[in-house]
Amino acid sequence: MPRGEATPWANFKRGALKWSRTLHIYLSLSAFAMLLFFAVTGVMLTHDNFGMGLPITTTAEHKLAASITRSHDQKAVVEAVRSAFGITLPMTQFTDDADQMEVSFAGPSKHTQVVIHRDTGVAEGSFENRGLVGILADLHKGAETGWAWRAVLDIVSVWIALSSITGFIMLLALPKRRQLGLIITVIGTLITLAAYVVYVPR
Repeated sequence: MPRGEATPWANFKRGALKWSRTLHIYLSLSAFAMLLFFAVTGVMLTHDNFGMGLPITTTAEHKLAASITRSHDQKAVVEAVRSAFGITLPMTQFTDDADQMEVSFAGPSKHTQVVIHRDTGVAEGSFENRGLVGILADLHKGAETGWAWRAVLDIVSVWIALSSITGFIMLLALPKRRQLGLIITVIGTLITLAAYVVYVPR
């Protein structure tokens, strides 16, 4: 091979480094807001939201039409409950017993339960709200957030994994920083494993 002509392996490494650098930069930038969000809310969750996510519970009562309370029409009952209490959250559970019905609704930071007594037509609602801190915590966990937000979490998780992998490829392509970078990677991994093995109850 003539002097100065790159080998196939050298071309491959050059191409891999170029694509890794490009992907690493733009994946990191596109996920910047979510990475920052996960970092902040992760600390909040670890410390029980610093006591700022305590639920506030209120109650209300309405009387529903007998034709609704004595029926077993789930759709009609749910619509009547929504109209009476002004509920917009998605329904999560419906229980239909002989003497009463229970309907639950939930969304980020909010949970509502309504008990409907068949004999009197009285519907008793209990509303729990954990405020903005509760919303942030549930968004972090993907709790009661719907399919679209959960899809965003899945996509961002893949973005983070790819960003980590491309960053590692870039490290391997830098001879002057490779050894120190690998040592730091191993140390960080060992510290994480040690924290789990030694301190996490099992």
